[in-house]
Amino acid sequence: MSASPRVLVILPGHLGDLIIATPALAWLRANLGDATITVLAGPWGRDVADHCPHVDAVEICRFPAFDRTTASPPPPGRGGRGFHITLAAPVARIRDIATRAIRMWRADRLLRLTADRLRGRFDAAIIGSTDFGWGAALVARAAIPVRVGTATPDATAFLTHTIPMDHVPIGAWTRGLPRRNTAAVLLDLIDVSTAALRPVSSSSAKQMPTARKWRDAPSSELRLRYDPSTTEIAEADRAWSSLNGHQEIPPPEANSSGTSGAEGPHIRLENATQDLVVLHPVPGAAVKRWSPDRWATVIDRIHATYPARVILTGTASDRPEIEAIIRACTAPVRPLSFAGMVRFGALGAFLPRARLVMGPDSGAIHLAAAQRVPTLRLFGPTDAAVWGAWTGIDPLPIPPTGRLLRDIHNVPVVHVSSARACAPCHRLSLPPRDQWPSDASFNEKSRDRAGLVGTSTATSTLPSSTYPCMDAISVEAVMRGFDALWRATDDTTNKNASANQRDEASPE
Repeated sequence: MSASPRVLVILPGHLGDLIIATPALAWLRANLGDATITVLAGPWGRDVADHCPHVDAVEICRFPAFDRTTASPPPPGRGGRGFHITLAAPVARIRDIATRAIRMWRADRLLRLTADRLRGRFDAAIIGSTDFGWGAALVARAAIPVRVGTATPDATAFLTHTIPMDHVPIGAWTRGLPRRNTAAVLLDLIDVSTAALRPVSSSSAKQMPTARKWRDAPSSELRLRYDPSTTEIAEADRAWSSLNGHQEIPPPEANSSGTSGAEGPHIRLENATQDLVVLHPVPGAAVKRWSPDRWATVIDRIHATYPARVILTGTASDRPEIEAIIRACTAPVRPLSFAGMVRFGALGAFLPRARLVMGPDSGAIHLAAAQRVPTLRLFGPTDAAVWGAWTGIDPLPIPPTGRLLRDIHNVPVVHVSSARACAPCHRLSLPPRDQWPSDASFNEKSRDRAGLVGTSTATSTLPSSTYPCMDAISVEAVMRGFDALWRATDDTTNKNASANQRDEASPE
């Protein structure tokens, strides 16, 4: 083993997953001092690793199970490119078997080539995904001496050190039970890795820091990190100036609640300075998508009730859905589109201008949390305790949906979770709704009933392609969560509360 440990951290997930992993990377650096830390990430997650100050190098691998660019085969009996071909059942079966065989061959070839690239370069490998047998097989084939991961049937045989698998809760009956946030599980992996590397490292000339457990660390060492570059800050400033110059929005330094204590933080004033509310409506996984019509209703209510202006963010490919949301709005005040104007890093520099950020569980929501911006998060198939705000508490007794909690930065957060009995199910690979069998469709009447009505009167130009678990989140539930978060971030309310605390603490 080299004098300074060479550690490979495998993080196959997407942008939000890697942001959740940044406390673990920080803890690894704190415990192994001069270790060389390399992250093996997918091209879809590299940006976060590049922006993490605790990472020395980043390498790329297109992990098979995480590659969203891989086109899924059409459903049985369908062809592509706008026409349909009815296939006999035996032919369709042969096609499906051939497709799976080709994918398995590609995954095996990628494993062999990547293992050859990694062999002899690292002293330890940490599998930073809780159920990733392919990654465990990869580091074993690369003959990395210390291999740490979770004990799953597919991975255990390939690993030298494991932590117990924390089974993901499924279904409504689990909502009242304490669960483990993904960040806490990754931190446990770091503690095991540090203990495995320390005996060998202590015999070298390098002086290793004193061993610590992450639960004994101050919260300042376990925070989410994403550091926009000076170039990205300048990019965000230019994009903001362009948008602000055309729309006459007050600059962020002028933002305030614009309300008095007597009127309450939720009453709109005609001449009040407007705060910015950022909505990032399009998630990476289609199963997390909420109806554009319902987002339009939420935007209309915010503009009618609060001294706020809503800005929609997203990538260039998100523009059709964002434009559909804007067209569905009926209030005189229209939301603004920031879609495709900046890269992900510049979005990180832009978000602190907002009073709060809202949207379904996505990388942009985790990015806002890393910038210490209050967030309102919608959860359908995923669990709010597992993938929601990192509070530093483990296990986390999650509050009821729509209730306020504070993350590890002491920033207010509200989770709004699906009311369906099957949620969370953690199934993100369901086919698009337009590929479901006709008997599994979820019509507009049942959508509105599950959502407790509250949809916009305008008609969206997009097909009805949201999923039942997301349809079960009502506009009313989102607005209750928004109001709780707005009150928690109200400058006047916070100042009055601080003054009252000082008065109570002072002697007569």
